Amino acid sequence: MKRFLSVFLPRWPIERRITRTGSATPPGDGQKPRDDEPLVLVSTTDNGQRITALNRAAGALGFSPGMALADARAIHPALKVAHADLQGDERALIRLALWCQCFSPFTRPDFPDGVSLDITGCAHLFGGEAALVDTLATKLDGFGLTARLALAPTIGGAWALARHAPAEKLIVSRDALHMHMAPLPVCALRLEHNTVEAMEKLGLKHVGDLIGRPRAPLAARFGPFALRRLDEALGHEEESFHPLNPPLLHAAHCRFAEPVVTQEAIEIAIQRLACDLYVKLEKAGKGARRVELRLFRVDGWFEALPLATSTATRDAGHLAQLLGERLERITDRVGFGFEAASLTALTVENLAMRQDDLGDSPQSGRTGDIAPLLDRLVNRFGAQNVTRAAPHASFLPERASQAVPVLRKVSDHDWQAHLRHIQDGAAFARPLFLFPVPEPVTTLAGVPDGPPSRFEWRRVAHRVVRAEGPERIAPEWWRAPFGASRKTRDYFRIEDDAGRRFWLFRDGLYERDEEAPRWFLHGVFA
Repeated sequence: MKRFLSVFLPRWPIERRITRTGSATPPGDGQKPRDDEPLVLVSTTDNGQRITALNRAAGALGFSPGMALADARAIHPALKVAHADLQGDERALIRLALWCQCFSPFTRPDFPDGVSLDITGCAHLFGGEAALVDTLATKLDGFGLTARLALAPTIGGAWALARHAPAEKLIVSRDALHMHMAPLPVCALRLEHNTVEAMEKLGLKHVGDLIGRPRAPLAARFGPFALRRLDEALGHEEESFHPLNPPLLHAAHCRFAEPVVTQEAIEIAIQRLACDLYVKLEKAGKGARRVELRLFRVDGWFEALPLATSTATRDAGHLAQLLGERLERITDRVGFGFEAASLTALTVENLAMRQDDLGDSPQSGRTGDIAPLLDRLVNRFGAQNVTRAAPHASFLPERASQAVPVLRKVSDHDWQAHLRHIQDGAAFARPLFLFPVPEPVTTLAGVPDGPPSRFEWRRVAHRVVRAEGPERIAPEWWRAPFGASRKTRDYFRIEDDAGRRFWLFRDGLYERDEEAPRWFLHGVFA
């Protein structure tokens, strides 16, 4: 006999935002929010900001979903407000539904605030239906989630009882389903709002008012969908259950005949796991961005070594080398040895097939790939200490790029296109080497608005023989901090009599700024 468990989370949008307490728990876990502090979530509509969710304290003040935020603050000025994140709520609910698969392989989210489980044939694994419901309720309470649970022989019945029955935990048999469903409001049948209003106007306020009535007038008045929902809830018509498919994990496993304790033996196991993982990733056309090695001790505990890479890879040798360099972190926690190991690709990306090198050296075809070097540097110095340059939307040279961690996923940038954009399509090239802070120089100019004929930098005089420019850059007044220069710059490419090339700019314009313009050296050309 089919058995379905419905979990209703009445305060899910608020409670799931609480800070997580650990990585082994599902989204939305943590300590329960304080009910003595009124808190509401709001979203912006055409009619202003409206409340979408609230906690117990806010409900005790008379607030309700759909209420205008201005009205709520007029009643309680100290009201705490946060913006609703509907997409984040849906993603987190999917993760919670996937976590519920530890009770049943068939689960699905019931948007926007519930989860359904098909526990047919699973209850005996937890000591019976009552024990399963109590265990799940205890887990959810530990995660900081307020939950109402109902177990029934139909999907619609479990959904209705979880949301509208007086008990927070309810187990209903097929014989008692009609009795428990009859006093529930008609909205428990998952009908549209207009249909519910039309039924209530005619005095059909409870499910029991629909049971036993002539079906033809009801179908003519409210459509066949209402009768189908009633039959599905009462078990007269089958309703299909479409569970979530768990995310495909690319993983390799191995067990040891005897517990291993030496680093050499563990490295050999890592190499074999990396080769097995390579085969699986290659068949799927994927590359790993984040992997985790788990070594299971004989006492039941395990040691985890996470690893992230700068680009997607399935190179078995590269992964084995990086993980081998991290083994020293667990050398003092081997205990009586490891009896099993697994290597899992937690985050993968599409990776196109690449022709292997035909020469003797397997690395000769990868001379231009610096990703393995970056991964080794990150492995040794930390992810935040190894950065790469990424284009930044700014016309100022010192802000046209920014340093980002190499492990951050960035798209492939066309630096030439970025350069043409910030130069408005001009061919005025910029030097590869820029000073962190432009250095002041003393100049002698033939005409005020022209390039200098001579300049002195670091006590060395240079006579200018060629000059190109200017490239004019206006100040970013909306970004400049207080006290920073807000003057227009004119950049010139300068070549002295010794053939050395410099990048100078005049900070300010003659007869337009109160102070006389100053000259700075910003970079040198190779």
